[in-house]
Amino acid sequence: MYPEKMTRVYECEDSIDGILSGIYQAWDARYGHDYIRLTVKGKENSDNLCLFSEYYEVQTDSQQADKVAGSVRRKLSVRVYETMIRALYSGHPEKADAVYHFLVLAFRMGEQVLDHLTDSSVQKVFELNRYVMNEAHEYLGFLRFEELEKGILLARFSPKNDLLEVVTPHFEDRFPEENFIIFDTERKKASFHRAGYPFVIQEVREELLRDFAALSGKEKLFQNLWKSFFETIAVKERNNPFLQRNNLPMHYRRYMTEF
Repeated sequence: MYPEKMTRVYECEDSIDGILSGIYQAWDARYGHDYIRLTVKGKENSDNLCLFSEYYEVQTDSQQADKVAGSVRRKLSVRVYETMIRALYSGHPEKADAVYHFLVLAFRMGEQVLDHLTDSSVQKVFELNRYVMNEAHEYLGFLRFEELEKGILLARFSPKNDLLEVVTPHFEDRFPEENFIIFDTERKKASFHRAGYPFVIQEVREELLRDFAALSGKEKLFQNLWKSFFETIAVKERNNPFLQRNNLPMHYRRYMTEF
């Protein structure tokens, strides 16, 4: 038998505004939530077309995104809003659809939706939250800053999730009087913090950072000292690469000085 209705698939840009625009447009269509699915362009499985489905390309609209965000904060709660946003920071291909159906239930139940873990969409959103926050927690300890010749501190990382807005406030609070940059090499964007001012996030070319990425003499000295210390305290007879990988996965080592 053919389905009563064709499924509508809304393809969104992989950004907060892109996905919230998709949520706005899908909701505004009044087609029926059970017949709507959201996907993120460029994510795994996003190019696999489904039978009996109509595809709509979402045009990102910051005003529509602001309306969705405002409605969630005003009609539900800040807690629901933060839960939704953290889930959208995830790199998971199903995040847009999970958040959409999470909000459908949330506008029926109110803030109590956060306790309704038997629902698959709520459960998925919580899983994405945990995944994002666990990785962010690790980077609060593993992120390495280098002092450049111009006195700016630069940290590079390539997280699995979009973590700039999650980790930067921590370092802004720790180093309020420092000029620093945290560069996400995977997504080619960075957070820029000027001493005494709030940080900003913008897209940036890696070549642009290379123009002023020469290390200061003091930084080179301390990096050499740190590497020497790291090698000196190692006990070769007790070398255990398997345990080391469990405690510090290879994914985090790319920009760590000692490796």
